[in-house]
Amino acid sequence: MSNVDSAKAVDTNSASFRKPRRHRADVQGLRACAVLLVIAYHAGLPIPGGFTGVDVFFVISGFVITSMLRSDSAETGRISLAQFYARRVRRILPALALMTTVVAALSFFFISPLGPKLTTAKTGIAASLFSANIFLYREPSGYFAAGPTTNPLLQTWSLSVEEQFYLVFPALLILGIWLGKRFLRPAHRDLVLVILLSVVTFASFVLCLRGSAPGKSIGGIDQQFAFYMAPARAWEFSTGALIALCVIWLARLPKSWAFVMGCVGALLVAIGAFTIHQTDAFPGYLALWPVVGTSLLLIAGVPGAYGMNSVLGTRPFTYIGDMSYSWYLWHWPLIVFAIALWPAIGWVALPAAAISFLPAWTAYKYFENPIRSDHGIVGRRALKVGAICILIPIVACVGLAKSRLPNVSGATRARLDALSQQHPDELRNCDNGKTIGLQGPRCIWRVDNPLGTVALVGDSNAGHFIVPAAAAANKLGYNFEVATRRGCRFVDVVVIRNGRADQGCTAHVERSLDELVRRNPNLVLIASSSPQIVNAPLVSLKDPETGRIGRTRAEKAALWKEGNERAMRRLARAGIPTLLIQTIPQFPDWPPNCAAIRAYFWPSSCGTSSSREQVDAFRSAALNAERDAVDSMDENETFASSEVLDFADRLCAGSRCATNRGDFWIYRDETHLSVPGARTLTPELEAVMRSIIRRDLEP
Repeated sequence: MSNVDSAKAVDTNSASFRKPRRHRADVQGLRACAVLLVIAYHAGLPIPGGFTGVDVFFVISGFVITSMLRSDSAETGRISLAQFYARRVRRILPALALMTTVVAALSFFFISPLGPKLTTAKTGIAASLFSANIFLYREPSGYFAAGPTTNPLLQTWSLSVEEQFYLVFPALLILGIWLGKRFLRPAHRDLVLVILLSVVTFASFVLCLRGSAPGKSIGGIDQQFAFYMAPARAWEFSTGALIALCVIWLARLPKSWAFVMGCVGALLVAIGAFTIHQTDAFPGYLALWPVVGTSLLLIAGVPGAYGMNSVLGTRPFTYIGDMSYSWYLWHWPLIVFAIALWPAIGWVALPAAAISFLPAWTAYKYFENPIRSDHGIVGRRALKVGAICILIPIVACVGLAKSRLPNVSGATRARLDALSQQHPDELRNCDNGKTIGLQGPRCIWRVDNPLGTVALVGDSNAGHFIVPAAAAANKLGYNFEVATRRGCRFVDVVVIRNGRADQGCTAHVERSLDELVRRNPNLVLIASSSPQIVNAPLVSLKDPETGRIGRTRAEKAALWKEGNERAMRRLARAGIPTLLIQTIPQFPDWPPNCAAIRAYFWPSSCGTSSSREQVDAFRSAALNAERDAVDSMDENETFASSEVLDFADRLCAGSRCATNRGDFWIYRDETHLSVPGARTLTPELEAVMRSIIRRDLEP
């Protein structure tokens, strides 16, 4: 044993650490089931909970790592951290480094040269530093949103969670062994480890439940945290570890019990895969389906392979299980690239997932397996291999982030400029949630000797009207002031997402109304993306006065009408006229990721279009509610007018609405106008604003 091993080794005499590890073919078969579930889900097959295959992997990892350490201690009497981490380096880092480097190179050609490219580069760097889950947790969208589906390295989040577990778990194991040796007799020392891991399991599970449960986020513990972060996932690993610690006792399990437990375990995993949906509060209690099911299968295989475990141990399953790590790494990048190349083909993810088996097999056979089997990679050599596997993909990802399309055509440049140019609320940080009057001079467009002030409030859909609204207001002789808050609709109603009330938005609207009444502008423009709220299945609305909750589309539309009416009526009673600008036609199915080679050679193909009928059907419930709110304003109780404006006729040509007209890009993304596209609305907006202001100035 090397000096490094000697310095980082712990003597173990515990009973459960004496029996060498038995090869479990059924565990490899269980890995095959896990990876097939994940790939099937990503490929679009009707397995809505296929993503729970990751939870199966987590439990297996805890079991295998603990079994490995237990086996090593039985052979040498010590736990060598140096040997453990050398094995982890050989097993994980080379395959991950190869995939990340190749994907970074291919991403230059096969993903959008705009946002997705930079996100991919940052994810690759984070994955190389074992922190992809932390980076993705800090991203505004979750695992199931549209944005992450443009990231070919999204799948590395789970590997980072595992790597973080590997960094902490051996130390926890050593602590338990030390406590057992110090305070207990040899026959009882295993209890310390079991108790210690049970405490970790319970604490982590409570944290997971807290993050997944409906209610307000407390200290940053929300569903995004529960999904991505290691502390909320540790219970899944430690559950597998507890099973590995108890194999001495589990080996006495009767064969009939093992047979039943294996069948029940497989049934539970299947129930999770076919009944859990991405719209559910996951992980939370729902994660018990795959975790308990996997645990039962692992326990059932301890006394021997019977029933379901014998099936899992057959060659087809073990072959895929051997390749499960490599296939998991490669399947998702090919799916993302295929969708970016052929977005109009709805089923392209399925053949891409199947084809990904080829690079996975090649990487496994000629790269991953030879390095993993090289037991000479230990000590300083393991450190060198690890450093190389970290450095090379980081360099590749930095190169991706800094890369540019060479000698782009005017058409390509027009698209890139339109899709990358930010609106003034983003550039000037006017979308930070502060109210009118607190944003400062950067959010005010002034004129000499102003006749008054026009204000714009709302979410990012208000932000994309700043350019035409500011130009119109200034031309009419008014200062223009803006204060937006991303994701916060300017309406007097409580928005509830996944069971959590957005109290911050509600408070922002209330403060803004107070400030607008106090400042008394000549006109208030209100704009929000309402169809995304009224149509969203995971969003509910609550009347702040009566507490009535709307969950269906019709119920939410009714509350949306009342909430808009309350907000506008409060301004109208203060003598402030309002113009409610309705949500523009949106393209929720527009792929945000267009392959760079398409953007380079045929940029207009990156756009999309929908029939006016489809567009209006998506918007109808929300927009009708807004029109009804304006119509229901009682003129006998109000002192200023309220009007509604819909730009659909200007943005759509006849019976179709499109994201672009040839090389002129009207839209920046599926829900926002580009700056050039927004600028075309200036004349119509100016005419409407002039009409409202003049009418309200009349005696």
